[in-house]
Amino acid sequence: MRSVIGLDIGGSKTHGIRAADGRTVAEAVAGSANLAAVGPAEAGRQLDAVLAALGVPGPGSGVAPGVAPEVDAVCAGAAGADGAESVATMIRLLRDRVPGAVVSVVHDARLVLAAAGLDEGAALIAGTGSVAWGARADGATARAGGWGHLLGDEGSGYRVALDAVRHCLDRMDAGRPVDALGAALLDGVGLAGPHQLIDFFYTRQDRRFWAEQARVVTALAAQGDTAARAILDTAADALAALAARVLDRLGRPGPVVLGGGFAVHEPLLQDAVRERLVGTEVRVLAAAPATGAVRLARSLPRPELEII
Repeated sequence: MRSVIGLDIGGSKTHGIRAADGRTVAEAVAGSANLAAVGPAEAGRQLDAVLAALGVPGPGSGVAPGVAPEVDAVCAGAAGADGAESVATMIRLLRDRVPGAVVSVVHDARLVLAAAGLDEGAALIAGTGSVAWGARADGATARAGGWGHLLGDEGSGYRVALDAVRHCLDRMDAGRPVDALGAALLDGVGLAGPHQLIDFFYTRQDRRFWAEQARVVTALAAQGDTAARAILDTAADALAALAARVLDRLGRPGPVVLGGGFAVHEPLLQDAVRERLVGTEVRVLAAAPATGAVRLARSLPRPELEII
């Protein structure tokens, strides 16, 4: 049987699927194994947890040889898997835990296109961060964005919430009263007034926490709030530009697959992106990205065919 493992390693969790001949036989979730977020030691512990739950305990687990199922290939999509050093570290961690398997580590944006069952097109991710990645049938790829919150991430949940914070502080500086967006934001984070926002923001720098506040913006935008709609429109402009740049570099008309928690769960944002990508098919990812990792793992060579 062709046995593979697909891993979606995000900033808050690791989702794993083990499949045999294309059929899911085990599925598990553990904490984040993202190297940038938790470091190699904790990443290793979380990989141990998710692999054990998938029925593939690592070395030192006490499981007798031959009891755990053999795995031919492992593909892990990891947020921020860009640098050669971080990719090499993740490959080593996985090889240590799944000896004999062919291991591939890719940027998590690649999982979106694969999970949609596509080999061509663009994946547009808007979650805590944002990035676009695309591929063509001849193997050409292109990427735009994904620079992280200090340099970019326009259109992400974090950036939308940050724009809402800035909106609230700008009104305070102008001596204007708190508006509906400011009131909703303050209520969402449990503050009494905008004067508390600066210290609170710098004290609580958890990007996932702030990304969750983007729902305040989308909820008010749906009600017709002008300030919230302006922020959402700015986000849609940025996301559509990322997708358009990737498609242009690839010479592809589409499709574009939306992934990431913010894009997948916010229909208003989806509609706004579609309006800006007129003539391009825009889909919303319906499957878990980890299924894309399984699909990519199945395309890897069998161990006995691996060229070293």
